[in-house]
Amino acid sequence: MEAKGLLKELLELPGGNQILKCIQCGTCTGSCPMSDVMDYGPRRLFALIKHGSIKDALKSNTYWVCASCYFCTVRCPRGIKITDVMYALKELSIKQGFYPAGEPTVKMYQAFRDTVEEYGRLSEAKMMQKFGIKSPLDAIKKAPLGIKLFFKKRIETKVEPIRNLDAFKRVIQKARQLERVS
Repeated sequence: MEAKGLLKELLELPGGNQILKCIQCGTCTGSCPMSDVMDYGPRRLFALIKHGSIKDALKSNTYWVCASCYFCTVRCPRGIKITDVMYALKELSIKQGFYPAGEPTVKMYQAFRDTVEEYGRLSEAKMMQKFGIKSPLDAIKKAPLGIKLFFKKRIETKVEPIRNLDAFKRVIQKARQLERVS
């Protein structure tokens, strides 16, 4: 897809049109606790997008390492919901296949989504099974932490799906259908 089509698609996502309000003051980047590990700070990422380099923006790690702390959003003088923009960029990135290869946050995001879809709620233990345990050796390496969390009652041992999980799955399916139509 060409850059203009990607920009149009981003602007149509919830929160995506907020980019147009940016005045490039840099408050977001100056406020961000993760900016030192980002390819581009939020200000520069928005500038890339507004100037037509959306493919470069989508290939960055910026929105994947966003901590969703909302500090940038709270401090933005234009009232831009920057964290919402980051979520819109994640959605577009996955849809278009632009996410950085090997970026662990992408895999964690997918493990989170898959777990919620499977149970209708988050189960940290199940999510980490999908995300962090790739082999029996991984399980053995991570066992001490799992045991520690278990004894502190910080990890569930039995995951119960939500009541009426089938209805929840129908809602997800309908949302996907609506997403394809628009």
